[in-house]
Amino acid sequence: MRRRGHWELLALAAAALIALFSYMMVQCMELTSCLVGVPSITLSLLIVASGTCLPELIVAMVVARKGQATAAVSTALGSNVFDILIALGLPWACYASAYGPVHIAHAFELTLVMALSTLVFLAISLANAWTYYPRHGYGLLFLYFLFNVYVILDAIPETNVPGPSGI
Repeated sequence: MRRRGHWELLALAAAALIALFSYMMVQCMELTSCLVGVPSITLSLLIVASGTCLPELIVAMVVARKGQATAAVSTALGSNVFDILIALGLPWACYASAYGPVHIAHAFELTLVMALSTLVFLAISLANAWTYYPRHGYGLLFLYFLFNVYVILDAIPETNVPGPSGI
């Protein structure tokens, strides 16, 4: 006889825990931002974004090691599509329905960085017939390092680097 589980309750409990920990993470990030004197967007771009992508990173690494490169790329791209269209779309729709339009300060800079990074990935992919070598991975890591330098310099008012912190 097949044992019947209560997967619906487990899924609901998991969603509730994710929501709780996400709320706590945002509160801790905002508190840290105030205590350290760093714009919250800087910590969001450097720490929170990296932390929330770790599950996708682990999945992509596991499937890549199994020789399923297409699945690894699909995991990363699918996650980003979900993040942009659902993880941003749903809260914005709820907030805007209740309180009015949502305005994102410095959306152009952030969207430009995202679009350029996608174009770089596409250019590398097309130039190499969708075949990747270690140098491509190191190149992408270097670009991420440059992005982090940009975010840090943007947070320092004396550098006058235009960007999302808007200090």
